[in-house]
Amino acid sequence: MVDAITEFVVGKIGNYLIEEASMFMAVKEDLEELKTELTCIHGYLKDVEAREREDEVSKEWSKLVLDFAYDVEDVLDTYHLKLEERSQRRGLRRLTNKIGRKMDAYSVVDDIKILKRRILDITRKRETYGIGGLKEPQGGGSTSSLRVRQLRRARSVDQEEVVVGLEDDAKILLEKLLDYYEKNRFIISIFGMGGLGKTALARKLYNSGDVKERFKYRAWTYVSQEYKTGDILMRIIRSLGMTSGEDLEKIRKFAEEELEVYLHGLLEGKKYLVVVDDIWEREAWESLKRALPCNHRGSRVIITTRIKAVAEGVDGRFYAHKLRFLTFEESWELFEQRAFKNIQRNDEDLLKTGKEMVQKCRGLPLCIVVLAGLLSRKTPSEWNDVCNSLWRRLKDDSIHVAPIVFDLSFKELRHESKLCFLYLSIFPEDYEIDLEKLIRLLVAEGFIQGDEEMMMEDVARYYIEELIDRSLLEAVRRERGKVMSCRIHDLLRDVAIKKSKELNFVNVYNDHVAQHSSTTCRREVVHHQVKRYSSEKRKNKRMRSFLNFGLYNLVGPDFETTKLLRVLDVRRLEVPSKIIGDQIHLRYLGIGSYSLRGIAAIISKLRFLQTLEAAYKYFIEETIDLRKLTSLRHVIGKFVGELLIGDAANLQTLRSICSDSWNKLKPELLINLRDLEIYDNYKSKEGRVSVSWASLTKLRNLRVLRLMANNGIYLSLKSEEAVRSMDVISSSLVSVTLDAITFQEDPMPFLQKMPRLEDLIFKNCDYWGGKMNVSEQGFGRLRKLQLVMKSLDELQIEEEAMPNLIELVVQTVGTKLIIPNRLRAFSEIHYYLEL
Repeated sequence: MVDAITEFVVGKIGNYLIEEASMFMAVKEDLEELKTELTCIHGYLKDVEAREREDEVSKEWSKLVLDFAYDVEDVLDTYHLKLEERSQRRGLRRLTNKIGRKMDAYSVVDDIKILKRRILDITRKRETYGIGGLKEPQGGGSTSSLRVRQLRRARSVDQEEVVVGLEDDAKILLEKLLDYYEKNRFIISIFGMGGLGKTALARKLYNSGDVKERFKYRAWTYVSQEYKTGDILMRIIRSLGMTSGEDLEKIRKFAEEELEVYLHGLLEGKKYLVVVDDIWEREAWESLKRALPCNHRGSRVIITTRIKAVAEGVDGRFYAHKLRFLTFEESWELFEQRAFKNIQRNDEDLLKTGKEMVQKCRGLPLCIVVLAGLLSRKTPSEWNDVCNSLWRRLKDDSIHVAPIVFDLSFKELRHESKLCFLYLSIFPEDYEIDLEKLIRLLVAEGFIQGDEEMMMEDVARYYIEELIDRSLLEAVRRERGKVMSCRIHDLLRDVAIKKSKELNFVNVYNDHVAQHSSTTCRREVVHHQVKRYSSEKRKNKRMRSFLNFGLYNLVGPDFETTKLLRVLDVRRLEVPSKIIGDQIHLRYLGIGSYSLRGIAAIISKLRFLQTLEAAYKYFIEETIDLRKLTSLRHVIGKFVGELLIGDAANLQTLRSICSDSWNKLKPELLINLRDLEIYDNYKSKEGRVSVSWASLTKLRNLRVLRLMANNGIYLSLKSEEAVRSMDVISSSLVSVTLDAITFQEDPMPFLQKMPRLEDLIFKNCDYWGGKMNVSEQGFGRLRKLQLVMKSLDELQIEEEAMPNLIELVVQTVGTKLIIPNRLRAFSEIHYYLEL
């Protein structure tokens, strides 16, 4: 495990030597020596950690290396911080910079010399105690283009999860769900040990076509061990989709009793299905049941739990279904589907070895898929090595193979993937992780390196998808073939937490598990509301990240003594903007309404900032000047005031920018922009703001576009003659959303020229031209078309148009539809017409 940290620090030394060469000129040779020594030690660490059982001497030596690696990082970052602070001084204080820089240089020289003596002592201890083998490390620590290309080929983005061995269970439970004669609220409890597939089975039922047709109102929520009843009720309310965003903000402040009444009112008199996933205590159900009406409309509740007493302890009419282990035949079928991706199945010896290992998994699906993920990337000759390793670690049949398989799979990962896996420990149990946010965090932490072919975000996505391929992470939601959100199984999360603690990598504070304050841990994370957290006076100068998933208004740690932060997510905390402005090392800033007021005054100080993520529900009315922040990659927030952007070659995400600000930018400079959201300036005196499509065609890498209007002021989309005459328009666009747009002419002939467009969504748009027409050969790749129109006389889709369409939604008043029968008859089409 320590090898992942050492390789990360080696890479950081290399980056400093390349990017800050002049700054470290005085100690360049010493740093090169440190890098070489640490690289060699990294090789020995990999040898130590490859052993079946690590002896105590090796463990202690590894701890010395870990502490040393962290100290190297601290020395480099502290020296860099001092120089940055001096460069920002003004007036008389700036006159002292020359003397100060000399003092800092002497200091870092002394620090590096001390580190050199320490690393020589560490090397001497290794030789004295015979730790590790004699092999030099193979290969460098940086991400190679070849490896990334292999990852690219290995991932099948359209692969769907296949449930094996649960077909009979699904059939039984589906009959219970759809029982026409059961008019009362009926509860189905699915119980069994962790890893058996309870959630997978519940999700299979929830997404069944018959269930979707029977239950118009459906909601999914999770409970887990660390739950708040108010949070569970809010998740159900959001999942139902019956409450507007504005109302959600209002009811967020409700007490639990008020939320119960509100949810009860939403569901009263309706046929609903609610899935409550992963309940640990009967009290959790007692807290929920008052909010779920006991009507006679045939409503259903599905509960998943590990505990039989919880499954059978619900009141009212219920059916408790115990989930069994897989038979060997089912286990082998599941294993085969995942393990034999690149291997022939006619090797008798290989089949024998595989069956021996599957037998030891004892029918536990999670164990089987993780083992299959591990072996799917190995050659046939390496299967025997894995098998032998399993047998050596198993003392007797009383030891379950699952934790051993998890550990083996973790050790097989490259250091980038290990860091990604460890980082998952920051998220609360059963948390649905937004993949784009996870990627932004990993890049900001410095765990990901780009290469000549791919941006860092793309590299991070492939490492995360490698974890999904290995079944160490579960894909939850996909859009256009891409994973948009994921979740880690709680058994695997336990592995990540355990290893993170050993590495002083993450320290989590929550309401249920006692934690001691840390003065050395690199990352501090708050789950829920921790009463003692704000009262403890902790000064962790080594902290690199602070993230809060808890309640609002929680006072954060003493940031005044923490100067090396790279990640700061304080969207739910009240932190003075001045203190944020002092964190000049920041790469990621998540900021909420409590700190937004002073953001304009301090933002220009954060010149290394990569991601600015402001609370999306609050308007930022001040002028925000980002022209000095040349490292910016993602800017997210509601920027009502002017947004000034300078050299933004790295910028990939920009949402939302008002149309006035957008029209003042030079789009041709935004060469890497992928995700753009523009909305009208609700203070505009003109009452109607235009966005020129010609400006959008200059964005050569744009993939997702949203044009939005608020407060009844419409954007007018201009399709200039010069643009309309082009053979190809916006060739990179994959998704376009147009919200409250007014069209003066039929937009379809214009939009259907986009060769890669897959999603096209109109929301509350106006078109007074009468008829929209999609011609033959139009929208060759389109998969989803949603038309929610205030006015549209006729929609005509010609016979050969949109050959790949799988979802059509039309919501309007009195529109005449002329569409091919194939679209009406296709089973995946969702077709609505409101009159």
